[in-house]
Amino acid sequence: MNALPAFLLLVPSLAFATDGTVPRKEISVAGIAIGESSAQVKRKLGEPSRKVETDDFLDYDYPQVRVSMGEDVVAGLYSDDPRGCTPMQLCPGDSLAKMRSTYGAPVVSKRETGTFYEYYAKDFTCWLQVSARGNRIASIAVACQP
Repeated sequence: MNALPAFLLLVPSLAFATDGTVPRKEISVAGIAIGESSAQVKRKLGEPSRKVETDDFLDYDYPQVRVSMGEDVVAGLYSDDPRGCTPMQLCPGDSLAKMRSTYGAPVVSKRETGTFYEYYAKDFTCWLQVSARGNRIASIAVACQP
């Protein structure tokens, strides 16, 4: 009997992923995903504590996440709250070691607003963008390319 197929069943699929790659379902925060309607967000999270209109978006503020709406669909997400977690329960406040053990090695991106640890899904224009303070996650965002 060949032991290799049984071994493959025991290894998480992320172990075979390219650095910085995650399943598309992981590109969400606090149970909210890009493309959901404002009605879906309100069903999941209730009424926002505050709505702020910017040039491009209407931001819904909740204790655990800020939801940016564009044309009545979720266009961006941001959380610095310990309850603003990804589906695999990576949360602000967790260690960078937990991030790496959960998702593997990130892509490190130096952007105008700082250095971020990023994870991308195949064939999707949005990604997880993690900022750190020391060895802890300061925030998790879902950023998108228009």
